[in-house]
Amino acid sequence: MKNKVTKTLIGATIASLMSTTAFSQVTVSGYVEMGMIKGSTQGIATTSKGLGGESVVTITGKGKLANGMEYMAYQTFDSDDFENQRATAALTPMTTRAITIDPVKDVSLFYTYDGVYGGEIARTAIPVATERPLDFSGATTLREFIDVTSGGHAIGFDVRNLGPNARLSFAYNPNFDSLPQSSSDRLTSNNVTGPASGYSVGYVASQGLVRVAAGITKIDQSQSTTAQDVDSKTLGITLSQAPFAVGAQRTRNEGLKIATVSTANIKDEIDSFSATYAASKELTFGVIYSEMERTGAGLTAGPDLKVTHVVAAYNLGPVVASLGYEKADNKVSVSNTSNTASTNEHTLTKFKIKANF
Repeated sequence: MKNKVTKTLIGATIASLMSTTAFSQVTVSGYVEMGMIKGSTQGIATTSKGLGGESVVTITGKGKLANGMEYMAYQTFDSDDFENQRATAALTPMTTRAITIDPVKDVSLFYTYDGVYGGEIARTAIPVATERPLDFSGATTLREFIDVTSGGHAIGFDVRNLGPNARLSFAYNPNFDSLPQSSSDRLTSNNVTGPASGYSVGYVASQGLVRVAAGITKIDQSQSTTAQDVDSKTLGITLSQAPFAVGAQRTRNEGLKIATVSTANIKDEIDSFSATYAASKELTFGVIYSEMERTGAGLTAGPDLKVTHVVAAYNLGPVVASLGYEKADNKVSVSNTSNTASTNEHTLTKFKIKANF
């Protein structure tokens, strides 16, 4: 009897899997990378050397529903991305994820955690050779466009082809204090006295040599009556004519994404300029220069933060090797709400190998 029950359960499980795969296509992708950083720092106590790695695995399923609508779902496992910018103790390797359903052509409804939706589609609107400036070391104190999806749970919709090769994306995050592992079947208990909420809209379009990206974000920081709400805007343009690409982007932030209760009324204005050159099919060079002006009530105006990145990348197919240089002058002092200071600077060199699969 026991064997019959076991066989029945196994048979039902296999039949279920076969039924599922009839409607979907499942793929596994990802990468493993290593990076070695070395340099010198001044003014802020930051480790100036390090060797580490990151492993990312993404499982994706897509297909058609019984009514003919298309759907897609994915889950990413990331060895080092485990916090949501507000609750740094939120530990879990199950990070970026999403479910999308297309009810009609060119329209998608989505749920995501940490996916690239809403204004995040315009966060980096300039060409880069390998990675955006904040990913090089995370130590420059440079700010970027604030979105609602990075490290957060959000719902929304995408509309494609509202313009040449265009994508319009709207995302709403009802609780910025939800943790990466917050359950779909439980209320969020973190910071219940006043969770922040907000929305973000992004639009990108390209025609010929020109690509334009714009984004806007509004966040209601309701955790305290003294907390500063977030208003973030960005606009960028890229001109591409192989083997060259150049771009410029301006971002204006009022407030910070973190759950600060400061009355400093922080305002950051960031200008970035970049260029890439594909010397061959394998070899690419890139440079990015950024400046940030910080102002705020009670802050003594400091010199503009200046950040320079130079990188050379060699593409061997699934494996990419890169050598990069980063220089940051007049970094923000001590805390997120401090001013910039001429005594804070660093110079770093990074060697990275990334193997995709």
